[in-house]
Amino acid sequence: MKFAVLKEKITPHIPVFQCGFSARTHKSEGVHDDPYASVVLLCANKTVAIIAFDLVGGDRSFANSIKKAIYEKFKLSEDQIILNFSHTHSVVAITGDDPIARHRRYSINMEKQSWDLDEKDIDLTEDIKYYNIVKSKILNMLEYGLNNMIEGNAYVIKGKSKFGVSRRYPSDEGALWRPYFNEDAMDPDLYLIKLEDKAGRVRGILYNYACHPTAMCYSNYMISADYPGVVRKYLEEAFPDSVAVFLQGCGADIKPVCSADKEGFKHCTFDELEEAGAAFAKEIQALLEKPEGSCGVDGWRKIDMDIKFLSSEVKLYSEFWSEKKWQAIADDPNEPGYRKAAAKRMAAMIKEGDVKNYIPYYISYLRLDDKTAIVALENEVVSDIGKDIKKVFRDKNVIVLGYSNSVKCYIPTQKVIAGGGYESQSFISAGLPGQFVDEVEDIILGRITMLAKDCE
Repeated sequence: MKFAVLKEKITPHIPVFQCGFSARTHKSEGVHDDPYASVVLLCANKTVAIIAFDLVGGDRSFANSIKKAIYEKFKLSEDQIILNFSHTHSVVAITGDDPIARHRRYSINMEKQSWDLDEKDIDLTEDIKYYNIVKSKILNMLEYGLNNMIEGNAYVIKGKSKFGVSRRYPSDEGALWRPYFNEDAMDPDLYLIKLEDKAGRVRGILYNYACHPTAMCYSNYMISADYPGVVRKYLEEAFPDSVAVFLQGCGADIKPVCSADKEGFKHCTFDELEEAGAAFAKEIQALLEKPEGSCGVDGWRKIDMDIKFLSSEVKLYSEFWSEKKWQAIADDPNEPGYRKAAAKRMAAMIKEGDVKNYIPYYISYLRLDDKTAIVALENEVVSDIGKDIKKVFRDKNVIVLGYSNSVKCYIPTQKVIAGGGYESQSFISAGLPGQFVDEVEDIILGRITMLAKDCE
């Protein structure tokens, strides 16, 4: 096989209104550490590209636009491309130049958050400029990588980590926003793929874990990749010939344990973030330093590359609430501003009869060999879905990614819907007329099973 792993800084070109926390009140005040875009090219019988971004997310406009640009220049189809966002809340969300697919009431250049703005009233000049900067860097990395592939081998290993903690504490009143120290309530899997050249040097480190990069919370106004940036720094110091790439898992309901504070979550300092990230990097380094061919189920295994890939789009349906119910949410003084504004828009849409009770949902399946696959899911996926997918493929190494292709809302399980709480309520701002139906997870699992079967 051949591979290439590259990275480029994608630090915004201007002070920006960081995305991810509604409580922020002004633009960024500087750069603590640079966010990056990373490109991983894997080539055997076929070629695939995995592109990771230190961004909170992107919309379908970005996904469509960047994939179109890649296809036009390199003839890589959308099935051959996985986009994955770290979901750091200390950078921005990105859009593209496809206005039809855009879902955005936010601009990187806004002075403050205003929930009542109509999409057509938002100036996206700087957003499009930023998109073009990022697109240019992605295309340049792809061109260089495709022309300078490294011959070598890929290996996979599965470890465990308690770096994350559930933020859904069960109670009689439903799920509370508190640390829940129960391993069954999170996904402890820490998957690594290392790419070695023929001389045995580690040239690429891909690590997958499911956890929000939100250690510092909304009080931070410095651009930062959060813990993935710290981990990258330490891994690349330990393996100076390598590029470290974080692949975000299904961590929608998981926060860094370093931010857990008694019955809530605190705003970590950069010193606390550094300490936590360094400790996480040591866990990863310990796995990397295991000898190849070590015995046991947790040892390194060579991936005998036989690449196959498929993608599919399904519809995830919601209930259909009445205009009256939506208006009650809009009029509730205890509701946050962004939810009140979204409910007001939905009430108007239902009155006009202009609403669909589903969202399109994109799923990618990348088979690396008969024992290794990557599943990439759109939006913010709760951890139980990732774990349930792995149970279906219990005899294989299946790396499950959330926050892929685009990020619009949370994808809950039936259990999360029944338990209430923050993760069950994001449909309110996603343009859906009611909460997701209970069968959402079954739809996703069923389609993944079909894709895997077709890739055998």
